Amino acid sequence: MRELLAPKLADFSGASIDAACELIITPGTQGALFLAVAATVTAGDKVAIVRPDYFANRKLVELMGGEVVPVTLDYLEGDSTCAGINLDQLEAAFFGGAKAFLFSNPNNPTGVVYSNAEILQIAQLAGRFGATVIVDQLYSRLLYAGHQYTHLPAANADTSNVLTIMGPSKTESLSGYRLGVAFGCARLIERMEKLQAIVSLRAPGYCQAVLRGWFDEPAGWMQQRIKLHQEIRDDILDAFRGVGGLRVRSSEAGSYVFPQLPSLDVPLRTFVSALRHQASVIVTPGTEFSPDATASIRLNFSQNHEAA
Repeated sequence: MRELLAPKLADFSGASIDAACELIITPGTQGALFLAVAATVTAGDKVAIVRPDYFANRKLVELMGGEVVPVTLDYLEGDSTCAGINLDQLEAAFFGGAKAFLFSNPNNPTGVVYSNAEILQIAQLAGRFGATVIVDQLYSRLLYAGHQYTHLPAANADTSNVLTIMGPSKTESLSGYRLGVAFGCARLIERMEKLQAIVSLRAPGYCQAVLRGWFDEPAGWMQQRIKLHQEIRDDILDAFRGVGGLRVRSSEAGSYVFPQLPSLDVPLRTFVSALRHQASVIVTPGTEFSPDATASIRLNFSQNHEAA
């Protein structure tokens, strides 16, 4: 299966992948993320993490005894042609001893995509300081019209220190099969393989058959999938624009929006609970993704258009 997947992933990402030692199949992308962090971080290690970003990043680093060094993503401010990562903070994190940088692209929860210039600078900084970069590209196929995506492995990065995580669970709606992949740094892949042999033995064997069709969907299927998601996103954004005091940036990929709410008369978690019980709408409080996101919520719009 690795030999089948390696050229597909290489074509998509621009990476050169040796199926024998630079690719691992995992029990979901969550499994890949756990194995990657566990293979990289030991007690006391400093790890740079974007805020806001996927909540498991912080939790996994803390679980391994690492120290989180926050890097701000100013997604609501400045130039809309870039994600808004504070590269000065990232450089300072590396200069201060951070051995790794962990981030998602497209960003979860905001849906912003890092610009080519940002990815190139991340690659340059990591290379200069010899830092490991773990990038979660789970939503990178669900890219909306008018936006471009730069893969870190193709950005002149030192691929010996880059690990990319992907899977068919979101865009392709195959999350129940619990399949993910990680490719790149052979040294990390070897450690991940050893750890996986202890933790779960392997990714589900019978389920791996669905990977045969990954990247080989019928002609037009992915374009239609993107179009349907984009229509839902646009309608939600139109509804938000009529709410005074609410700020939101259009997601550029993925299936989330991350609005910053107007001033509330109740705590954020009380509001989230009220949405669930009174409106049957489930959202995730922004503080799961950054302690500073006290007025934000994440909405998943990957569902029936009418219901959304």
